[in-house]
Amino acid sequence: MPEGDEGEFARTLRAEIERSGLSLTQISQRLRARGRTVSVATLSNWQSARSIPGSESSLGVVAALEDLLGFAPDSFADLIGSPRLTGRAVRGTRFVGRRGSKEVFRDALTALGFGSSERYAHERVFHQLAIIDSSQDIQQFTSRITVRALESGVCRLPAVHVLDESEPNVAPNYVALEGCTVGRQVAWPERRTYGVEFLIDGILNAGQVASFAYRVEMHAKARDVAGTFYSLARRAHDVLLEAEFRGAEKPLYYERYRRTEVAESVVPVRLDQRDRVQLVESRFGPGSFGLRWVWGDPDDDDDQGDLDGWDEIDSAS
Repeated sequence: MPEGDEGEFARTLRAEIERSGLSLTQISQRLRARGRTVSVATLSNWQSARSIPGSESSLGVVAALEDLLGFAPDSFADLIGSPRLTGRAVRGTRFVGRRGSKEVFRDALTALGFGSSERYAHERVFHQLAIIDSSQDIQQFTSRITVRALESGVCRLPAVHVLDESEPNVAPNYVALEGCTVGRQVAWPERRTYGVEFLIDGILNAGQVASFAYRVEMHAKARDVAGTFYSLARRAHDVLLEAEFRGAEKPLYYERYRRTEVAESVVPVRLDQRDRVQLVESRFGPGSFGLRWVWGDPDDDDDQGDLDGWDEIDSAS
């Protein structure tokens, strides 16, 4: 069934509500008890195809509806398609990275055996914490991922980095922390590209779930790093991306970045009291999601020009 069939979503939702024997008022009340508030009018509009869920909060309601009505996870969400993005527009659709990065990134994935999305395990929950420390020459990115096996056998996922021209052309260290080992590797210094496949421990049956963690150590000063991004081959339940900035220097400006097959958006964000930026997405993918930032001295007038031209800055880690 094609993703994003809005009429099919309404028909399926209406049929499942009728099958449940619950009224829209009862469903609204039960969802509110689960911390998901939705009006009877909104539910009515959804099941009659007058509107469809589009915001992050609405997609959270959809996930709760799946559970309440006894539907398989993602069953409703897959009928809706990608969430509608908000924020100021980005000119065109481009890869976040230096010119030509998209092609070499795909080449590296193919070399690691990920020529199609069928080769990936299904990432259900993804959490990455980036530690950007201006007092250190190594920046750390620790990822913890929960995956579901799509077929019996060994589950695996890639980690590929195309280094920006501003970053030292040194291979990152890929460290398996728990529940996984490092498999095949790619090292193309002439293309500033490095990567590995992570093999999840043990043999899983189709449908089984496993968790693992790894760390990537980038040999770069904090000012050489301008962003952290993650790409998803399928829709994930939850994506949590955090960046903590340590040391005396902090970037001037931060933006959340999202790209799907249909749109791109960027939204300004701020550091919290822990000197962290925390980005959360539910039911996101396939697509890319991340944070990017601009370094500079707030007393330097030239920095304002950097911010004014932000749409032209392409950088990734």
